[in-house]
Amino acid sequence: MPEQFLRIAGHIPYSELLAIASLVLAVIIFAFQFRARRIVLGSICAFMILAIGSTPFLVAHALEARGIYHVQVCLVGPDQSPIYYAQIKPSTPGEVRIYEGGWRLDIPRQARPADGKISFSAAVKEEFLLGSSTLQLERDYYPTVTIHMVPDTSAELRGIVVNEDRVAVEGATVSMDGYPDVAVTDKKGNFILPAHVGNGQMVDVRAQKGAMIGHMTAKTGKTAEIILE
Repeated sequence: MPEQFLRIAGHIPYSELLAIASLVLAVIIFAFQFRARRIVLGSICAFMILAIGSTPFLVAHALEARGIYHVQVCLVGPDQSPIYYAQIKPSTPGEVRIYEGGWRLDIPRQARPADGKISFSAAVKEEFLLGSSTLQLERDYYPTVTIHMVPDTSAELRGIVVNEDRVAVEGATVSMDGYPDVAVTDKKGNFILPAHVGNGQMVDVRAQKGAMIGHMTAKTGKTAEIILE
């Protein structure tokens, strides 16, 4: 069967009740047409109703027997627009492949976790975005998981504060423009400061001790050297 048909039929809720209702309706229509001596017409109508009503039920059982989950992965950016390029990692073995404007992960029965839960993590390194989501695998064999991407703020700024003679300065306060965090340098002039951005982004950092002040634009992920003047 075409995969799109399986996807749609497998998402129809209450397939068992729908199959039973179609059977009852088919019997009623056939009986009515039989009484009117329109046996052929009654048979055709009853067959069509029964076929349409029972298809979701049969598809659901066929998918369950096959036991392969086809997980559709969708990414949404901070502005709620879709994202079509990223690095995606699932918690279960398998390759996430590009599929119909998004990504898909096929999970066979033997790879399904015992609790049915699968975690996904995603990253768009060029835009410093991160995201994660968890999916519970149940009877839907074509589930969709949506990952909402947010700005990466996990980076730290590491560096050293020195004076004009390149001698380490102890006790200097270091801060970043726009943030309240303050670090104090140790005996070797070292400091670590939350950067509030992703690794590799540029930040403005300021250091001061007494009348000596230093200011620079530094890149997270590299050691910054701030010179006090």
